[in-house]
Amino acid sequence: MPRVASTVFPFEIRLDRSSAVTLDRQIADAIRSAILSGELLPGDHLPAIRTLAAQVGVARATLDAAYGILVQEGWITATPGRGSFVSRVPPKSANFEKVPTIDHDPATMVPKNLNHEAHFCERSLSALLPQKNIPLAVVTTSDDMSPGRNFRAITARLAKRNTDFLMYTMPEGLLELREQICKVIGRLRGIKCTPDQIIITSGSQAGFAMCMRLLFNPGDKVWFEDPSYPLMRAVAHFNRIQEINVPVDEHGLVVDEGLRMAPDAKGCFITPSHQCPLGMLMSMSRRRQLLQWAKDNGAWIIEDDYDSELRYGGNLPFPSIQGMDTTGANVIYIGTFSKMLFPGYRLGYVIVPKSLINIFRGYRLISDRQGNELKQATVAEYMREGLYEGHVRRMRQGFEERRNLLLKLCREELSEWGEIMSGDQGMHVVFKFANQSIDDLQVQNACLQEGIEARAISFFYTEQPPIKGLMLGFGFFKSDQIVAAVRRIGFVLRSKFARYQV
Repeated sequence: MPRVASTVFPFEIRLDRSSAVTLDRQIADAIRSAILSGELLPGDHLPAIRTLAAQVGVARATLDAAYGILVQEGWITATPGRGSFVSRVPPKSANFEKVPTIDHDPATMVPKNLNHEAHFCERSLSALLPQKNIPLAVVTTSDDMSPGRNFRAITARLAKRNTDFLMYTMPEGLLELREQICKVIGRLRGIKCTPDQIIITSGSQAGFAMCMRLLFNPGDKVWFEDPSYPLMRAVAHFNRIQEINVPVDEHGLVVDEGLRMAPDAKGCFITPSHQCPLGMLMSMSRRRQLLQWAKDNGAWIIEDDYDSELRYGGNLPFPSIQGMDTTGANVIYIGTFSKMLFPGYRLGYVIVPKSLINIFRGYRLISDRQGNELKQATVAEYMREGLYEGHVRRMRQGFEERRNLLLKLCREELSEWGEIMSGDQGMHVVFKFANQSIDDLQVQNACLQEGIEARAISFFYTEQPPIKGLMLGFGFFKSDQIVAAVRRIGFVLRSKFARYQV
């Protein structure tokens, strides 16, 4: 079973731009060396040209030429609509005993006995670190939207009166917090569960990693939305899951396409409440269709209820897929407090079917022993006193004002280049370019030079034809920062991308 392409290559391609050897030849040499050394295996699915070109820092034409060299030599194969793969039968000229080497500084050489996952982790650091907290990065809440004095007072009070938080405890987490999640999140999102079904984690990323580790074997097929969050894809790649990159449309994941591409998939990772990054809400009919597929095939649905609390315009959020699962057997629900409280607080949870309770408890025990009980107790008390739901309402109101300002500014300043895509929740909007021939990665880099973080939408795609646009966050920034940032984007577009005006 081929390992799947990822937004992260399993090793670093180092280019010498002063060399007489062309860049496409250097890239081809590096990939050939990785095949000879075993870092890339027969059948491995190579990253998409646009993805790897962005990581290496070369034009797509250069990367395309490098892949062309390897195809001509027989090292890789290219299939339209599927991508490029390491050839299962190497060329006759291959010499696996004499691997091309590149000189390295001995002080920086990596030990040869490290496995594939170790090299993958090292490479992930350069490709997947969080955005900088500069306008208009998609980061979470700002100081004026934080829980404030009440939250700090609860923490201080609990820390002073109770030393039990310093002792070993159960791996699934504090019972009081799990009870409050049942009550409060159950009421807000229509969740159906008991406290026993909840495992406290250090965030949604940790919960997703548990799912990838426990629910699937290497080589299993799992549906992913394309586009989707690169860090989640990296977790799947790390666990050698075969990603099936299913397109999305205005109604969310196109389930019919998933059925066509891989009806035998073992699971699906989905962001139905606010698709990441495009922002659409998955329709009720698609939710029912996905749930029926899971029931008919014994597949898992991993539901990341991303940004579900923040829906604007007085619209009520759709119920969670977990709440629609009448048998309670197929859906794992991932939630987090990072968006509503503090991103660095690192507190989340998974809600699992009853058949998985002890499996997830056991994994939590052997992988991380337990979480921070003082944090858990603080959030439990914050919820018990009714402060959490009030905080969510205040955030929703404050963010809606910032969102409306951002929408107004985009209409006034950027309408000659495109428009905001539909979507009425979350902490970011997507600005779609009218002229889809523009390179949004170039726009992203030009904005970054002006102190603006506007993430290119094409960065989130793996196989499907990308929408060219920018992801603009507003949650962390005050009105004057948003105004200045949008005007700066307008300046960048007028000065460097005027030919793409419509």
